Amino acid sequence: MRDIVLRLKDVSLLYTSLGEELARVLDVDDSKDCGALVESILQHRDCLARLKELNSSVLSLSSELAQTRSKMNPESKEEIKPIAEAVRSQVIRLNELCGIHAERLKSARDKLERDLAELGRGARYLQSVKPAKSNYPKFIDSSY
Repeated sequence: MRDIVLRLKDVSLLYTSLGEELARVLDVDDSKDCGALVESILQHRDCLARLKELNSSVLSLSSELAQTRSKMNPESKEEIKPIAEAVRSQVIRLNELCGIHAERLKSARDKLERDLAELGRGARYLQSVKPAKSNYPKFIDSSY
């Protein structure tokens, strides 16, 4: 039982540190350069990978906890309850944080699509404008 409590405390600390790191990574001003957020995420993708690994370990811990809960004494149950609530709130916070930044990424992608479409229209316009043929300087012959 003590092992589960310690592992749950470790998971809580890991979620807290990952949440702080993720907030710091995603706290990029993308008002002028929408690629800054994308670059920041790509540079720190290991944080998201660790979050995915942590989620799988939490699932195994949760199933283990569900199996042993009926065998636990009341003190252990009371000790686990606040830790589990803290982990749950951290997971909800991380989920909301990722959702907010996913929306930011979608809006950045939409802005890039609009900019690319504008460039495409400009390129089509430039192709449609025909240069004047034989547009070279003409000199008046002085012999006339």
